[in-house]
Amino acid sequence: MDLAFTAPTPDLVPAFDLVLEHGSVAIVGAIATGGVRSHHPITGGSFSGEGLSGTVTGGSETWLDRADGVTMVEASYYITFADGAVARCFGQGYRTAGASTRLALLFEAAEDGSVAGLATRAFLGERVEGSTRLVISRIV
Repeated sequence: MDLAFTAPTPDLVPAFDLVLEHGSVAIVGAIATGGVRSHHPITGGSFSGEGLSGTVTGGSETWLDRADGVTMVEASYYITFADGAVARCFGQGYRTAGASTRLALLFEAAEDGSVAGLATRAFLGERVEGSTRLVISRIV
């Protein structure tokens, strides 16, 4: 029996730019399981690409700064599009000191809404250290 499995090699295509405005950080502090937890509220921003545009109406990033210098990131951004449709962009990833934040991202949207198709695709986001711009690529 041949157990070899050949999966297609994914590719990335530019999809969106998400520019974020951050609020005041809330430091939870050192947690019992290790690391330092902090909450980074998103207070606004803009979203554009692939024929869509909108505003970021809220959300947050939750960080866990580990002892090894890696920060685990959980993200959730709410976007209101030009036509009034609302979607949530969410995911997880990591950042390393002096480098980029990288996130695996998905969307949730109303199944009968104008941006429902976003929920059928997967994305990767990257933000250069110190930037407010998250460059999002679609996985194809």
